[in-house]
Amino acid sequence: MENSIIIYAAGNPGAYPLEYYNSDTESYCGVIPSLFEEFSAQSPYQISYYRPSSSDSRWELCENLQVDIVSGCREGEDIPEGIEETEIFTAEVDGEEVRFLIGFTDTAPESFVSDFTEYLKQVSSEKISGLLIESSSVNQSLQSSVIYPAYGLSVAFAVLSAILFLLLRKYRTRLKQAHRNIESDDVTGLGNREYFQRYYRQFISDENRVLYNLVYFCIDTDKLRRLSGSKETEAMLRHCAVILKEYTADSDILAKISDNGFVILKLSADKQELIRWLNPIFERIHDYTRQYRSSFDLSASAGIYTLHTDDRNLEEMIFKASQGAHTAEKMHVDYVFCSEKIMEELEKEKQIQADIDRGFENHEFQLYVQFYVDTANRKIVGGEALSRWQHPQRGVLLPKEFVPIMEREKTISRLDYYALRESCKLLRYLYDQNISDFFMSCNFSRETFASDDFVDQCRKIIGEYAFPRDLLIFEITESVSSKNFTRIKQNITELKELGVSIALDDFGQGFTSFYDLQEYSFDGIKLDKGLVDNVLSQKGEAILKAVIQVGHELGMTILAEGVESEAQAVQLSKLNCDVIQGFNFYYPLPVWEAKKHILSRFRD
Repeated sequence: MENSIIIYAAGNPGAYPLEYYNSDTESYCGVIPSLFEEFSAQSPYQISYYRPSSSDSRWELCENLQVDIVSGCREGEDIPEGIEETEIFTAEVDGEEVRFLIGFTDTAPESFVSDFTEYLKQVSSEKISGLLIESSSVNQSLQSSVIYPAYGLSVAFAVLSAILFLLLRKYRTRLKQAHRNIESDDVTGLGNREYFQRYYRQFISDENRVLYNLVYFCIDTDKLRRLSGSKETEAMLRHCAVILKEYTADSDILAKISDNGFVILKLSADKQELIRWLNPIFERIHDYTRQYRSSFDLSASAGIYTLHTDDRNLEEMIFKASQGAHTAEKMHVDYVFCSEKIMEELEKEKQIQADIDRGFENHEFQLYVQFYVDTANRKIVGGEALSRWQHPQRGVLLPKEFVPIMEREKTISRLDYYALRESCKLLRYLYDQNISDFFMSCNFSRETFASDDFVDQCRKIIGEYAFPRDLLIFEITESVSSKNFTRIKQNITELKELGVSIALDDFGQGFTSFYDLQEYSFDGIKLDKGLVDNVLSQKGEAILKAVIQVGHELGMTILAEGVESEAQAVQLSKLNCDVIQGFNFYYPLPVWEAKKHILSRFRD
């Protein structure tokens, strides 16, 4: 090429597929030669390799000042002093970052060093990965049959990437068929949990495991259903599925494995590359509000767990990534990498989970009562059943520390029925003390309330204790728009036949609450704390006034939770709210202390 500036390079003949010498074509091939060729095509520099000798002679050529650039290097290699190093890419293997480099000698023109360094900055990680796959998929006859040990990890990264790519292409038709049949999610059309498990077993091995990250995306479907209904919730899940599919490469595995969880097993050896990949995904997800003119934000979070050599249990890995997503939600950030600290917290949760059975057997779970008071005279009129765990090692645990674990492990109904039984015991005790106007309200998880045998279980427990049935209140937060609305509606009807009272909890949190009042025969509504917090504002007062008036016209008792100041209590009294609850009056008390307060107040 006329007017070209020749740049002499010393290559590594055995660093397949990063860089290697092909004796058939008598030329260097691989990722680095491809980059050299592209750079030369758009610059005045022509990079020319020295023909290799029988051994690696790169450093000898450097010392003799015969080359301008030395390539095929790895960080930690014994590189002579005076070589200016520049990174090509970084791979993470077993938690350690490995940097692959090229070096400029003292003879390299400054303009070339500057131009080539700037060129490398523009080369994306995706391009590097593509070149690795392309180089690995070609069956080359190498001059040197020995790959130098220093490059074992880089070779593994490239070769495994290529193998995965070819396997994915080979089995794509069969996987799509399974995707369309029993392994397909009904809402999004993506593969489901079974699909993900099979795909994982088929393509993930001990050799390639460390190249993957498991990313768990959690969508707050509970909030979506409360605020919008099932149809819009499913539309938003499909919206998320489309986005995630666009950002899923051929070497990745995507599936929807739960009602609110997507997973992507992402081939990526670099944390910064993952971050660059995640950011636009969340930008697209959060843009749903503007794009579809939704009246609320789409809440999503992700947990990223990097697979390790000794990882074998897929469910354990999914669990760790999902907990990272929940941690991100608590921290109000988009995503969290599962750090050692997070893993330690997970170990604590696992221990708590293991202790649950023993806790029930040893009667470590205890009933606590938070009183309701009459708004007009501030006298105790009832209480809400709450649970505490008197753990022998950890002390008193609050519900937030064990209820989410029980919900995840599908054991929450055991706690729900325990609280119901203890509430019935308390009501029977008070009835024996001639106190027949103190009520108890019980919350039930969605899973428990929607179960087929819910009413039968409640009938059995309640039947063991004598007390006026209307003093027992079942609080329900489910909207009729829930996916289990038919069963929930039937259970409410049958509970009313038992004589218990039904209250709609968290009223005012969503947009379907007034429809619920028409659909069901509620005895009361419990105002959401969000409404109570705004009672002192002009708008908040107007909204509460209207809600309370509607409730009273329908013959319902109005309860307000989360009353934390005297000013709020006074204002609720002016608005004719019937019953209030909050730290302004009483904190939750263990049942034996609650009994003393009740007996004292009712006998005054």
